[in-house]
Amino acid sequence: MNIQTIRDNLKNTIAGKELLVGKKRQELEDGDCYSDPAHEAVIRFLKVNIAELKRVLQDVEQCIPKNIYNDMDPGRDSLDGPMIKMFRED
Repeated sequence: MNIQTIRDNLKNTIAGKELLVGKKRQELEDGDCYSDPAHEAVIRFLKVNIAELKRVLQDVEQCIPKNIYNDMDPGRDSLDGPMIKMFRED
């Protein structure tokens, strides 16, 4: 597994949770759960969880190598992530 796969998994997880929040809100609007406090708590929990996952996603995206040397040296892009640059001497 690489960092890009982790990023994609996070994006899919966030999207799935956002769909679930939408479904739960729709259930509230349709009256399927009659403003059940537990149902509303689930929505609040999901919103907090989504916000946390988005912050983790931002951190992960900072670790993905940037392809800034694409035209000059296509093979060099794998060595240009922010963490790698800290330890490079060029």
